[in-house]
Amino acid sequence: MKTATKVAIATLSSILLLGSSVNLAAEAAPSQSAAQKTAVKKAAKSISAEEKKFIENEIQRVKELTKESGDMYVLYHKYPKLNSGFDISYWGVTHEFTTYEDYLKKASTLKGSILQQPANLPKGYKFLTAVIEGPIEGKFVDEVRAEGKKSGKPIYMKKIDWKEAATIRLKYTNGKDTLGFSKYTVDSKGGKKKGFFDDELPAHIFPKYVFWNDGGKFEYSISITSLDMSRKQKIEILKAAVKK
Repeated sequence: MKTATKVAIATLSSILLLGSSVNLAAEAAPSQSAAQKTAVKKAAKSISAEEKKFIENEIQRVKELTKESGDMYVLYHKYPKLNSGFDISYWGVTHEFTTYEDYLKKASTLKGSILQQPANLPKGYKFLTAVIEGPIEGKFVDEVRAEGKKSGKPIYMKKIDWKEAATIRLKYTNGKDTLGFSKYTVDSKGGKKKGFFDDELPAHIFPKYVFWNDGGKFEYSISITSLDMSRKQKIEILKAAVKK
């Protein structure tokens, strides 16, 4: 994974995303241009009133399902122009937690490595937030797309049961500084740098990061806005925060 990409991903450790009922495809899309808006209007005109109503009902249904159950759903859109040009969207991917106990309850049900509160957490730091995200890549996406096309429906919904998180983020604060931990999927097309290494941000840019690639399919990072923590201490805390 390129350093710029690592930093972009790790920086998310200090940002809470939107709620669990998030259409990631739509959120990722850039602002629509006038030409795109015109194309959407034309596409909408070509769809029957019955199909429009079906789409509206399914979107509302998936919103309610993700809110009530916390489950993840993948939707196939027969008319991508009505979904910011994407034929796939995801709902219920992101789970946010405001207590460590609630986070750990969910994290303990997952396969693979998770993040935990390190035993050597610096004095004065308290839990702030946590985020767990399900996968948005894999064989299941192709399966939903194929099933959606076969169904002929203007929108096709499928519940996805996932067992291993694609991303986990924990954030702590001492009231002044913020300490963050991240677990994220390694970019298969990225570099093969292994071990512990620092970000390449200018010295005046904070927070500062230390990354850990142990050769697996995930990488980990620690970030902090304070100048008082040494690189050695960051590494020791990060190792204690990763539970394999």
